[in-house]
Amino acid sequence: MAQHEAAQKREVWSGRSVFIMAAIGSAVGLGNIWRFPYIAYENGGGAFLIPYLVALLTAGIPLLFVDYAMGHKFRGSPPLAFRRLSVAVSSSVGGRF
Repeated sequence: MAQHEAAQKREVWSGRSVFIMAAIGSAVGLGNIWRFPYIAYENGGGAFLIPYLVALLTAGIPLLFVDYAMGHKFRGSPPLAFRRLSVAVSSSVGGRF
């Protein structure tokens, strides 16, 4: 029973400063997504925007959804989710990995 309770425990931020740093990192990342095409267009690279948007829509957003889905399914951060996915896959294939 104690093992079941440990599996249900949700992860939390270790402190307020860690949460603030993660929020800042997210905001900087989103700023670069918007800033890069603008700078490319201003410097004569407007033709690059079409492949950039195609790559963003066909690879970037689906991979983001996969990352969110894995985090939701395995209830953890990306490294923990990938570790749990690896254990799940290796046990379902018979440990061949």
